[in-house]
Amino acid sequence: MQLFDGAQEWLSSLWSGDTWLNAAWFSVAGWTWIFAGVLVVGGFAVALAALSATRARALRRKQDAALSVKIDAETEALKKELRRRLSEQPKLFDDHLNGAPTLGAREAFESDIAAAMASVLREAGGERRKAREILQARIRKDGSAGSGKLNGSEARYWRQIGALALVDGSRDAIIAYRRAADLAPQDPEGQLLLGVLQLRSGDLPAAEAAFLRQIELARGSANATLRYRGRTMLGDVRAARHAMDEALSSYLDAKSEIEGLLLTSPDSVPLNRDLSVTLDRIGDIHFSKGDLAQALASYKAGLGIAEGLARAAGKNNLDLLHDLSVSYERIGDLFDKKGDLAGALEHFRKGLALSKALVRTDPGNRQWSWDLSASYERVADVLHAQGHADEALASYRKGLAIAERLLEGIGIGDASAHRDLAVSYHKIGSLEAMRGNGAEARDLLEKGRNIIATLDRIAAHRAQWRSDLSKFDAALKTLH
Repeated sequence: MQLFDGAQEWLSSLWSGDTWLNAAWFSVAGWTWIFAGVLVVGGFAVALAALSATRARALRRKQDAALSVKIDAETEALKKELRRRLSEQPKLFDDHLNGAPTLGAREAFESDIAAAMASVLREAGGERRKAREILQARIRKDGSAGSGKLNGSEARYWRQIGALALVDGSRDAIIAYRRAADLAPQDPEGQLLLGVLQLRSGDLPAAEAAFLRQIELARGSANATLRYRGRTMLGDVRAARHAMDEALSSYLDAKSEIEGLLLTSPDSVPLNRDLSVTLDRIGDIHFSKGDLAQALASYKAGLGIAEGLARAAGKNNLDLLHDLSVSYERIGDLFDKKGDLAGALEHFRKGLALSKALVRTDPGNRQWSWDLSASYERVADVLHAQGHADEALASYRKGLAIAERLLEGIGIGDASAHRDLAVSYHKIGSLEAMRGNGAEARDLLEKGRNIIATLDRIAAHRAQWRSDLSKFDAALKTLH
């Protein structure tokens, strides 16, 4: 009995606070709970971190997607603006060469913009000025020091800089493309792009040299397209300096080369389009020399091709419909010159119908809207000559409304467009005067006179401005 009592007392003492076992038990139990708590808290922390990382990745994906949308939209906007700039009149021709297609140059410029998008526009957050700065910094860091890091990419970077500058309307584009041509002297496409820019800037000797170099470099079947396009653009330069026989020779050489290529690729849309464009240019030369029969034959040959292309692919290539409208207007001009007013009106109305359709499809295209305004005026001129004053006035008014809208808020920088607007004011003002609407006539004629007076004041300072521009150009060259 005593033994039992002693054992019970010993067991009781194990659970009392007076023994190490009691302390050890609670110590182990406490650490177990602490450890469990740490696990729980740690689990929450890991889960929270994972959730945070997931949200961060989702946010980055969302930001990347938004940036991609922005870059894609900016790229399309850049291409659209580039098309508008390349369709603007070069301000150095007085005939049909105004706004003439640049035979592949636009596509090459657009390719340079796409390359800029892929290489740097995303890094620049879609900001093209910043993109140009990044490209220039890369060239300074990796190219100028002769490190070889660019691996021959320097010329491509300069082309990307030039394309972005061209969209901004900067003369830096010529400087950049000239630098690219210097770095890739064996590239015929580089000569084409430089030549187009020099032609449109009015530097005819430099443009002629570039196109001659392009033709020389474009040897072999792989460069056949660039070779004949160089000949056509060379013809444009020679036409611009009124060397009509030389221009005709260049166009005929281009025509012969295109026809040779069509023997093996008769259904090629680019080849057929270029042939139609070249035939129109040949017709322009005959027209300027007064050979209307030859001009009409060439125009009709070009028109036949343009009509076929428009029927086959016009819905998917609106440029083909625009080409066709221009062909109709060329023939209309020729019939008007011959005194065949009915023939002129027929072709002008066909051109007008196409211009309307193009503007409905793309209301934001300023060049097509301007072409529509001009089409209304051509129709009105013939109606007026036929004695249909009321119909003529209605057509003039429609064209005037478009021109006023397009030039509203725009400075006088585009002198040619503002002069056209002044001419429209004169035509409509004169008709209103004939109808006895003196107040309306005076208002219109005064608007037109104010435009011409402003242009006259600008012309008085033009020589000084050219001198100033040359100083800016010289200073800019030192930066590249």
